[in-house]
Amino acid sequence: MTNLSLAGLRAIDALATHGSVTAAAGALGYTPSAISQQIARLERDVRQVLIDRQGRRMTLTVAGRILAEAAGRIVIELESMNAELQAQTETVTGPLRVAAFPTAARGVIPAAMRELGQTWPSLEPQLVEVDSHRAVELVAKGTVDLAVAHDWAAMPLELPEGLHSRHLGDDVSDVLVSHTHPLARRASVEFDDLREESWLYEPGSVAHDFLLNAYRDAPGTARFTHMVSEYASQIEMVGAGLGVALVPRMGRGPLPATVRALPVGSAPLRRVYGVWRTATGRRPALTAALGVLETVCARLGRH
Repeated sequence: MTNLSLAGLRAIDALATHGSVTAAAGALGYTPSAISQQIARLERDVRQVLIDRQGRRMTLTVAGRILAEAAGRIVIELESMNAELQAQTETVTGPLRVAAFPTAARGVIPAAMRELGQTWPSLEPQLVEVDSHRAVELVAKGTVDLAVAHDWAAMPLELPEGLHSRHLGDDVSDVLVSHTHPLARRASVEFDDLREESWLYEPGSVAHDFLLNAYRDAPGTARFTHMVSEYASQIEMVGAGLGVALVPRMGRGPLPATVRALPVGSAPLRRVYGVWRTATGRRPALTAALGVLETVCARLGRH
């Protein structure tokens, strides 16, 4: 068979994984035109049509799917080989793409990237801020090298085949109340103390599910008053006396004088993980990043 272009194999693998030329281009850092050119070259190499083009819409032909499946295996083998080679030289260098959920992107990643840059100046970390589930998907698809993800004890992290994880630390949640709230001077509270409160919540979040379970025997639903997704917005509304909120400490930052954080005995614990493709596990840059992230999370946990 004619020698196949490695760039073309990566392009068709990305197209199969991400579903469109535009998305594949974004994942590989190319332009859509470059992706189309690489696949066209691959078609010339194998002398078969790999893409069914219908206007702007492109789908893989049978031959395209066969080649994309093989390309996916080849890309994984190349990643594994590259990780082994770098492990031999113990080189902490090159790009390291990290996806992290928003509070980790705010509370952990800046300090970790600063330390990585100071210790290994040849390393080039790049951040993508997405939610936890999406971060894991990006690792599985090969778009990023490392994900900082989380789970809760009631909802453990589930990883697709070919991924590995490492527990980096835990993130505690507090109940936030206005400084004028009757419980504001308490050292701690329990959820039973707050049964009649109006809660700010993000629908579908684990925190919301936890609260629904905590109050499943309480009558009525008026306690879930304001639908607020951003923690920063929840904090401002708590300060204005518009409700109480359950907010993790990670990335929360200093609270305004109008808000008090109260520890709660039965608060859910959010566990933070690093997630990577098993094939890249021996890459020194990945090992270095995991070590620094674990150190930063441990420092945060002591506060």
